[in-house]
This record gives sequence, C-alpha cells and structure tokens, in this order.
Amino acid sequence: MNVLYFDTTQDWIQVLVAKESENTDLEILSEQTETTPKESSYKLVEYIRLGLEKAKIKKPDLIIVANGPGSFTGIRITVTTARDLSQLWKIPVFGVDSLEVYLTGIMGEEVTKETSLICLDGKQGKYYSKYKSHNGFSESYDITPESIESKIKNSEWTPNNWYYTGNLPKFYPPTATKIEATNLNLSSILQYSLKEYFKTEPNKNDYLSLLPNYIRGTYVDQK
Repeated sequence: MNVLYFDTTQDWIQVLVAKESENTDLEILSEQTETTPKESSYKLVEYIRLGLEKAKIKKPDLIIVANGPGSFTGIRITVTTARDLSQLWKIPVFGVDSLEVYLTGIMGEEVTKETSLICLDGKQGKYYSKYKSHNGFSESYDITPESIESKIKNSEWTPNNWYYTGNLPKFYPPTATKIEATNLNLSSILQYSLKEYFKTEPNKNDYLSLLPNYIRGTYVDQK
C-alpha cells in the first residue's frame, strides 16, 4: 500500500510518500521538509506532485495528514487539500492529532517510555498542549500558561521531557527541546499514524469524515 502523508499545520510543509507492506519495514519513497511560513497555500500541491513523481507512483492508496491543532490557516490548507485529493482519487483519508505525531516524531520509540509535555505556541496568550504519561496521551488542550503551571505544581503533569514551538515558555526549563521541521522523524510519524488508522473501520475514512482539529473553535470571536 502506497501512503501519502503531509502536514502544513505549523510553519512548515512536510510531505512523505512511503510503501507499507505487511511484515516488512516501511519503505520511504520520497520525503520533503521545508520551513515555509505563510507559503503553504501555493506550495503544498506542487510538493505533493513532486513527491509522487519521485516515488514513481500516480496516486497513493491512502492519505494521512496532521489535522491540528495549530495554525488556523495551516489546518484549513491541510484538511481541504486532503479532502479534495481523497475525493478526486477515491481513496481513504485519515487525520491524526498534530501534538501526538510531533511527540512521536521527535521521540521515536522513547515516546512509550517517558513522560513528556508539548506546548505549541497558539498565540493569544495560550498554548496547544498535550501531556504524555506512562498511561498514554492526555486530551489536547488550548490552555493558558497559568493553567499549565498549576498542573505542574500540583504534580498532575510530571514531564521528563519538554517540547515547544515558538519562544521558550517561561515555565519551561532552559534545556527544553524546540520542535522544528528538521528534527521530526517522518518515518516514525507515519508508522504511528498507520497503527492508529488500522484501528478504525475502513468505511469511516472517506473524505467527508476528515475534520479540522481547530480546538479553539471561535477564532473569529477572538480576533
């Protein structure tokens, strides 16, 4: 099965084409990563075309995308493009939580062994946050710095690893890791996403089922 993965929910474009086969390792056919703030709207489709061309396939059998949280415009571009291509190619499409795939992409196998906190700069004085404990992932939050500090002080969140985008949060240790496009392992992200996809019912993954994971919801009211 040939799989297309892409993400523009942050200040980057990532496009991966890979071949998934039972009982064999994931084979990467093409991979593109570029930091491109505010350029995704006109670059994404071209990157997808180039990725498929390099992989020597006309169309994939499955599309997987990070569908948020993140930039409102970036999420819209990712989800709209994925839905359009899914409808055009008549193939399934599956969305995964951006916070989960970034933790997986930066930690690899260690994501199952360590406690971690990820905070994406959501602007407007809030962070998109998720905590990974030994029991799994928390829900994704759109949360203030004060609320995050409270969870840490009350030992509700006890991270061994700290990840962020944007400026270093004041409640983070100086040794925290900044997530950027170049330090995310797309192979690990796709492997995790495929595991989640195979847990779902195949007939539940058509283009109409892919929804943006905005979290914040009322962007217009908060401008």
